[in-house]
Amino acid sequence: MASVNDSSGGTFNGKVGGLVYYQVGGKTYVRQAPPKQTKAKKEKTSELKMLYQSKMTLTQRHLKSLKGAIAFGFQNEAVGARRPFHACVSYTLNNSFIADGKYFALDPSLLKISRGNLLPPQNPKAEKTNDGILVTWDNNSYVSNSKPWDKAFIVLHNPENMISELVIFGNDRSSESEIFPLSVNRLKDKWHVYLAFSQEQTKSAEMLLSDSAYLGCL
Repeated sequence: MASVNDSSGGTFNGKVGGLVYYQVGGKTYVRQAPPKQTKAKKEKTSELKMLYQSKMTLTQRHLKSLKGAIAFGFQNEAVGARRPFHACVSYTLNNSFIADGKYFALDPSLLKISRGNLLPPQNPKAEKTNDGILVTWDNNSYVSNSKPWDKAFIVLHNPENMISELVIFGNDRSSESEIFPLSVNRLKDKWHVYLAFSQEQTKSAEMLLSDSAYLGCL
């Protein structure tokens, strides 16, 4: 794949001959167009390739309703044409599946909605209350690179209905808790809960993120 940083011919988009031009982050990228497959070739697709395609389909379907969370939680994984969503898809394919012989499933407890070097939550827990979902954790400020003002990043995911709820800049790490308000009807749904922390770097304006922790399905 090649990148076109500047061109007197203007912006390229779409297919030209055997090449596909597309825009990512203000830059133009070009890749070779995939070859057309005949029916006979499709029928000869290897079992391993079919397995990969099935996992890819399941991964993209599961992550589709988490795009907003992934855009924040995987922001530091974006390099060139590789976007946060692409990075999350790659991580999920390699780390979030369980298998039993030929059968496989995506395990939400192995999923990450945030990746980074910031110290992750310590002893995180979640429970339903009359007001919503209460998320708690231990204050491990000043351990490693953590700070009391690190902000909670909380994500609720309901893959069955393909919806998610999130708080990007929640309470401080030192506060040890946050209530995620939900209506009575939303409380009846099953939610997978994830918690991470973020820390803004004042000098560089970059965002330091932690790996997310899975708090269970409520």
